[in-house]
Amino acid sequence: MYDRSAEFYDAIYSFKNYEKETARLHELIQQDKRSPGNELLDVACGTGGHIAYLKRNYSVEGLDNSPLMLRLARKKHPDVVFYRRDMTNFWLRKEFDVVTCLFSAIGHVKTRRRLDLAVRAMARHLKPGGV
Repeated sequence: MYDRSAEFYDAIYSFKNYEKETARLHELIQQDKRSPGNELLDVACGTGGHIAYLKRNYSVEGLDNSPLMLRLARKKHPDVVFYRRDMTNFWLRKEFDVVTCLFSAIGHVKTRRRLDLAVRAMARHLKPGGV
């Protein structure tokens, strides 16, 4: 979906305050997270705009289905592991303390069935007590 605009994505959304959003997200996570670790999976991570700030508090990995978005994310964050997967059907060989899907990315799932699949895919990657 974003392959045609991937090169311009960061410029188009340059108004976003990723740092402020991530600070608030961290507060919300800390309220409910009961798992002891700090591993976070950012589903539909795009070019990794939130990742720079998520890395302040978490060990972050990213997942996206667009090869061009992932190429840009890898360029910005060479220290982060990224996966090319569809958010409605992914299996990774690990669990995370936190799974995020930010910036209305879940809105790209167009049917109730696919929404259910996406939520289930994210949930199965959570550690007990994770959020």
